[in-house]
Amino acid sequence: MKTIIFIMMSITILCWILLRLNKKPSRRYGEVDAIIPAYNEGPCLAQSLDNMLRNPYFRTVICVNDGSTDNTEAVMAQVKKKWGDRFIAVTQKNTGKGGALMNGLQYATCDQVFLSDADTWVPYDQDGIGYMLAEIDSGADAVGGIPSTHLQGAGILPHIRATVKLPMIVMKRTLQQFLGGAPFIISGACGMFRTRVLRKYGFSDRTKVEDLDLSWTLIANGYCIRQANRCVVYPQECNTFRDEWKRWRRWIVGYAVCMRLHKSLILSRFGIFSILPMVLVVIYGVMTYAMVWTWSIITHGPIGIVESVFPLIWVGIVCVIGTFSAWYHRCWLLIPLAPLSVFYVLLAYAIWMVYGIIAFFTGREPQRDKPTRYAAVVETPPAATGKPVAADDQLSQA
Repeated sequence: MKTIIFIMMSITILCWILLRLNKKPSRRYGEVDAIIPAYNEGPCLAQSLDNMLRNPYFRTVICVNDGSTDNTEAVMAQVKKKWGDRFIAVTQKNTGKGGALMNGLQYATCDQVFLSDADTWVPYDQDGIGYMLAEIDSGADAVGGIPSTHLQGAGILPHIRATVKLPMIVMKRTLQQFLGGAPFIISGACGMFRTRVLRKYGFSDRTKVEDLDLSWTLIANGYCIRQANRCVVYPQECNTFRDEWKRWRRWIVGYAVCMRLHKSLILSRFGIFSILPMVLVVIYGVMTYAMVWTWSIITHGPIGIVESVFPLIWVGIVCVIGTFSAWYHRCWLLIPLAPLSVFYVLLAYAIWMVYGIIAFFTGREPQRDKPTRYAAVVETPPAATGKPVAADDQLSQA
């Protein structure tokens, strides 16, 4: 039954996306400010900032050094020397990501701001930001993009996650917007807001998932939240199981805590179609796996667990999804790795059982843990001159 529902959902979302392919990006260049918080981001900061400063949609890029203890401040000084007034470097004592973003917001002068992370590659030669801006122009107060996976320098775990991440996020958040009126979250790696709206509500460090907390706050207050599926950015993933466990624990525990903070949303249209389904899927999945695994062990022995974890029809479905991801990322290794994405399903289920339920009743969260960064986000283009490039010139180079 779950497989049939998933296939029907996929077909519906595909049709919806195809009907919206004629939507054009905005061409209002230089009318968005970008804000990037940075805490010990030395290994990847220069390249990510350079990419953003080459983007014709950004008037200024504001980077807030949140009390880093590495060479982040020195890297920012180099970027400032290279890009001049288009780059604003801010240094503060450590307050947390939410505090850093709100400090950076003080320096924004555009009517729209784009928020991302220091480890995220935002392509400067594509119109992703333009598609987000087009949603703002058509009435949205905040817009979320799609955080995919940056594979350059990544190990096996990011490759496994990349097999299904992008298409599954597109499908889930599009369906949530269609049925629930808004996507589940505006990711901290890729979000655009009307500046006045962000200044009014802002980020809070009362949870470790400040992006989810803000998204639900805006929805609860009647603001229009939309999804821009054609804006794709590439954050780094975790290269080790330990980092992955900590990151997913933060996300899932934060999700449970946000349910406590936003109880009034749970039985709303948004809650019924966006908040509750993810929890119910976990409950259904844990019960199903428990029964199937028990029956498989009784009837087939240990080999039965392998058959139940990798049923043939499911392997076929994820390989199809993995084929799309492999084509998109130009990495065909993703196809044979796709069945291993079940690892992330089991990881999520385990963390919900161990931490999520307790967090819902206690409201307690673990400390934010920082994953190890890759050496670089993306190579600097060889033609880099250190001077701002006009929008028309950038588009012709693309």
